[in-house]
Amino acid sequence: MEFLARCGVGDTRDAALATMEGFRERLAAANRETNLTRLVTPEDFWTKHVADSLALGLVKPEIADSALSLADVGCGGGFPLVPLAWGFPALKLSGIESRPRKAAFVEGAVAALGLANCRVIARQAREVCGLPGWAGYFDGVVARAVGDAEWLLSEARGLLRPGRGAFLALYKTPASVSDELPAARRVAARSGFAVSVPAAFDLPLGAGRRQFLILTRSA
Repeated sequence: MEFLARCGVGDTRDAALATMEGFRERLAAANRETNLTRLVTPEDFWTKHVADSLALGLVKPEIADSALSLADVGCGGGFPLVPLAWGFPALKLSGIESRPRKAAFVEGAVAALGLANCRVIARQAREVCGLPGWAGYFDGVVARAVGDAEWLLSEARGLLRPGRGAFLALYKTPASVSDELPAARRVAARSGFAVSVPAAFDLPLGAGRRQFLILTRSA
């Protein structure tokens, strides 16, 4: 659990880890009927889902103890939404998922796990931008395996609060960052965002190398 501690997770005792293990069991059971994820073995779950999701704490350490409001666009089977809600209880998280079965699964899992700092909105991101109370609500938006920076800006920029510092964080591999970076810089410059690329890092147990692509509102 050294990697989780590096990410800023405060409680990695067995009792706390049991919550995520309960999520894995629910995910594996539901996956037999609904295609939530291809990765359901214990090792894949903990390394390629949980550790990967919590790695946001490596590049945004402030999430460990601040009450930031974050939206997970396209949360799918619950990643990174559920691990972030579990690992960083001060956060206020909203999962945005347009596919009804996946949204229903995540909503049920969140309730069963007692993650009071997390909710699910069964809409597309662009629809949520037009709902009363949601436009300009979030300090940050995260997205994992759902699109590139240009897509995320077009879909979810309206979710971000006005002013400097609001951010979009995309979970990527170093190869995908290299491919997407030129276009990301162009679209960010047109939209009033600055691009940053923190150092790449390795997931535990040789599960792969990852990197974030971050766009931060500059004005």
